[in-house]
Amino acid sequence: MHEALTRVERGASRLDDELHELTDGIEAFREALLDHFAREQEGVLPWIASRSAASSARVDELIAQHDRIAETLTAVVKDLGSFELATWSAALARFETLYAEHTQSETAFFAEVAASLADDPAATSQLRELLAER
Repeated sequence: MHEALTRVERGASRLDDELHELTDGIEAFREALLDHFAREQEGVLPWIASRSAASSARVDELIAQHDRIAETLTAVVKDLGSFELATWSAALARFETLYAEHTQSETAFFAEVAASLADDPAATSQLRELLAER
């Protein structure tokens, strides 16, 4: 998507010629991301919350982040219908910032959970399996 946007911004391609690639790219990414979030929220996050009451607030925050990211990405996809390059690029940038922040937060959380399970090989193995499914 960024390559297509760059071609348009540099005048190397027309927006109409790139819109199909942009649409396909963002819609495919959205579907994969929503599926990823659903698997986390149905598998690994409830498992973590059930093992540690102290982690419940962090789990809730990760789910809230999922919701904000999904809403932002849905708006990006919706804006494709009335495409205005500057507006859409700004919306995409907002999404990317949210997603990057979430990824860092989630990675740190899973590292903390893994460290807390270091003395429990069975739980560590189960966490690995759940993470592999996400």
